[in-house]
Amino acid sequence: MRGTPFGRYELLRKIAAGGMAEIFVGRLWGEGGFFRDVVIKRLFRHFSENDRALRMFQYEARLLAELGHPSIPQVLDLGYADGTWYIAMEYVEGLTVADAWRAGVRLGRLMPMHVAVGIAMQVAEALHHAHLRLDRAGRPLEIVHRDVTPQNVMVTRDGVVKLMDFGVAATAARHDTEAGTVKGTFSYMAPEQVRGRRVDCRADVFSLGVILYELTTGTRLYRGNDVQVMTAIVESDAPPPSSRAHDYPPDLEAIVLGALARDETMRIPTAAEFNLHLEAFALRHGWLTGPRALAEYMASVLPSERVQEEDLAMVSASTDSEEWAQVDVDVAPSDGGMLSFLDETSQEVPAPPDRVTQDVADEWLEPTESDALHTSDSEPLEDLLGLEEPGSLPPLALDGFDEPVEGARPVVLLDTVKKNKAGDGDSSYMRDLGRRLSDEDDGDEK
Repeated sequence: MRGTPFGRYELLRKIAAGGMAEIFVGRLWGEGGFFRDVVIKRLFRHFSENDRALRMFQYEARLLAELGHPSIPQVLDLGYADGTWYIAMEYVEGLTVADAWRAGVRLGRLMPMHVAVGIAMQVAEALHHAHLRLDRAGRPLEIVHRDVTPQNVMVTRDGVVKLMDFGVAATAARHDTEAGTVKGTFSYMAPEQVRGRRVDCRADVFSLGVILYELTTGTRLYRGNDVQVMTAIVESDAPPPSSRAHDYPPDLEAIVLGALARDETMRIPTAAEFNLHLEAFALRHGWLTGPRALAEYMASVLPSERVQEEDLAMVSASTDSEEWAQVDVDVAPSDGGMLSFLDETSQEVPAPPDRVTQDVADEWLEPTESDALHTSDSEPLEDLLGLEEPGSLPPLALDGFDEPVEGARPVVLLDTVKKNKAGDGDSSYMRDLGRRLSDEDDGDEK
């Protein structure tokens, strides 16, 4: 695959365009056959002459360079080429949350609740990192993303969530983000953000609460034009998720409504605390919410493979991969093991059958005249969660967690080949180790 030269990069294909910039998949070439796929965000040429737009664009690159988190794409370069400015960033192969939802609906595989919760947990960790980040002098940057939406959250094939687009983020270092400026997507703005007031990390918590509400109910919070949406955000509480999804977990409902409190003083105060509540909830219900659970769902809605580029392959087509992959290892039976545990657990967390109908799902996918949002209950989080003390979490249901499991054996992770004293590779090492472990077990029984 060959593309269009752009500075020291090559543009392979265009994937998106916004109000100020267009996005390409690009490729960086180096010496010795080195190359790396990247994302090129290229500012439209006429904005290069606009001082304010150019400052925002450049500041986004500088801000991303200050962040270092697995769920935030890394910026690689800021430069000028062919009459315009660009940002080169880490290439994320996957789907936005909005696209993943649409793909699941079309295939009849609605996003399970445990996947939605897992996505929200990773986004919360990324937000917490940004909220607490310090600059090189040790001063807090006070970053507020201000545009946390399903379109700005991506999920990779490996189940890793990435929070994208810090282009309208407010920080203590930028003087054009003071109160009175309204930026973001209306349907995911917090009430104080709609009013043009100064925002902090609680505004991002509200936005994430909206995403989790919509993913777990399959419905938009409000629909209508800009005025209707903004009025609903400021004046209306979010209807309980259970009013839109039958059998909605009460403790998850309490967490979601705690994130959607219209009064920011009653809202879950930080993204980290939001994540802790979700983690405790998942533990109580035995839900798997990590990257592997997300990857399993993504494989079901993103079955396509990457474009084959034979001329860039590192492995020769004539390589006998079967001979290379042969390892002399006994495989333990799966009954009672980790694989059966995963299978049994995954069966406990399907998408609730009556969470959303096909008609409602299609309606949720349709673009609105103004992306609609929602607000929430103004009761304190402690009342919603039934907590006796502020900041405490509900007790975790771990009864029997430390009880011995009959027939359980330790899991040992080892290299498949170990050097002997003579320095030669001993391919029978795993088989010998298996015999030794078996002999030890027999000795214990005697």
